[in-house]
Amino acid sequence: MSKPVTGKTHVGERRERRPNGDIYIYERVTAYDEKARRTYTVSQKLQGKIKAGTQEMLPTRPKKRKGEDAMASAVRRHSGLTDILAWVGKASCIDDDVRSSFSEGDAAKILSIARYWIGSGGNTLPRLEGWQVMHPLPYSEAITEDVYGDLFKRVGCDEDGVQRYFSCRSDRLGTAPVLAFDSTTISTYSLNQSDARRGFNKDGDGLNTIKLLTLYSVKDREPLAFAKQPGNVPDVISIENTLKQLKCFSLERPLIVTDNGYYSEENMMKFSLRNMKFLTLADSNVTWVRQAIDALREQLAGMSSTCPFDPSVSGATLLRTHEFGRVRQRSRNGKHSGEEETFARRLYVHVFYSPDNDTKKQLAFRKDLLELKAQVEEGVAEFTIPAQRKIERYLISSKKGRGGQLKVSFNDKAILEAKRYFGYFALVSNQAMDTFTALEDYRRREKIEELFAVQKGGLDGARPRTWYPDNLRGRQFAQFVSLGYHCFLTKKIKEMRQGLGKSGNGKTKALLSLEKKLDKWLEQRSLAQILDWFDCIETTHVQTAMGSYRWSTESVARDRLFLEYLGVTS
Repeated sequence: MSKPVTGKTHVGERRERRPNGDIYIYERVTAYDEKARRTYTVSQKLQGKIKAGTQEMLPTRPKKRKGEDAMASAVRRHSGLTDILAWVGKASCIDDDVRSSFSEGDAAKILSIARYWIGSGGNTLPRLEGWQVMHPLPYSEAITEDVYGDLFKRVGCDEDGVQRYFSCRSDRLGTAPVLAFDSTTISTYSLNQSDARRGFNKDGDGLNTIKLLTLYSVKDREPLAFAKQPGNVPDVISIENTLKQLKCFSLERPLIVTDNGYYSEENMMKFSLRNMKFLTLADSNVTWVRQAIDALREQLAGMSSTCPFDPSVSGATLLRTHEFGRVRQRSRNGKHSGEEETFARRLYVHVFYSPDNDTKKQLAFRKDLLELKAQVEEGVAEFTIPAQRKIERYLISSKKGRGGQLKVSFNDKAILEAKRYFGYFALVSNQAMDTFTALEDYRRREKIEELFAVQKGGLDGARPRTWYPDNLRGRQFAQFVSLGYHCFLTKKIKEMRQGLGKSGNGKTKALLSLEKKLDKWLEQRSLAQILDWFDCIETTHVQTAMGSYRWSTESVARDRLFLEYLGVTS
């Protein structure tokens, strides 16, 4: 008697060997057809495969079921610009130094604000909250006005963290760094900023100012430290605290470079007493400086004194023993406080002559005297103090006859004496150094002026934009960190460009051609334009039930080469 038909299905396994040796394994469901009196396949499903030469089955990824929502989440962000800034923070160690100086939350906020300023071209902070929606930053939460206001107040009062950051940056400098020291002014209408006072306004807008003093490493091309002072404090007395601050850093034999705004006998004496090296632009009207110019005049006329990197300048150095005088502040070693004492130090006077500057200065001098002569003849009574001094020295006024007409003539002897020193300038140092090394170090100091222009124009630093002095210091610190990003990235791009288009290292003709295109492209763009160009690169993250996926905007070969040479991508 045959088995009764139950109508049930049977689940089994079927293996199928492919020509390449792989074995596909299927789950097969079969049933019995009573009318046809045979077994048929109801369905089959691929379970996996066993690759040729192996014994383990690799399961097949399950297919999405109809109606099943496989999409868990999707995010799109601008990643090109932020990837570059993230690399800068890591490669320069700025991120590490900020995090080691402040709490994790404050450090993330400082770095986020610093990246926003450089990435947005110096937009104001109220726009940050909207900007960070599409730009990933170290601080993932919204940075509202209240958030960054509280941050600036905390950082402005946290002098330990600020000075710790300065010390961390100084530890990364090389041996015998050359440090430029200079100041700029920040104009303000605010009556709440107690540091804002009437003084010399470098922007010439007639407002009260706050003075910002900065130390800048000219060889490493990065800012080291900053301080703010009331706007009425002149530059020439602003260096005392800087010398004390430098003692806090573990710098080995630093050289401080200043312009003539900081030149004075007292400042040179302070450097000498502290055994600190300095190089400063001296006033050529000082008697002993003019004596050095006269002593080197013939030597400067010779071809051997020509500057090797600037043939339009000639230079020579004179060693002199200079006497300083001071009033003692303390009694020691038999000498009493209040007594005057003198001591001698060796100074090196580097004198330079530029015919181009001579011609320009003579032309400007002639125009100035002609204008002053015309004003005196017209009866102008009020002059500035410098103009009055020129009138007394270079013009001779007399009257023709009793109650006659005013006659103004030139004092040719005094004019000829003044013109003898046109085109000359002198650098003074207390350490022995090559003439043209001194000139090179001083010219590098001019980079600090570019630094101030970037901070004011590119990092929203032209106005305080805060109510209170402590908040301003916290805000300036975030700008200072952003300035470090800017300087490091600028330096790396400059270093990269030096090797573009040069043969060697197995470069193909196609690669050299691409490098030349990249060099030309970089030459035509500022840093802000370069960052804005890469801001169009977007990255999309999609999370599904099947896994996580990520893709970015395609880029041309030139852009990929830039990121590779910079070090952002490998």
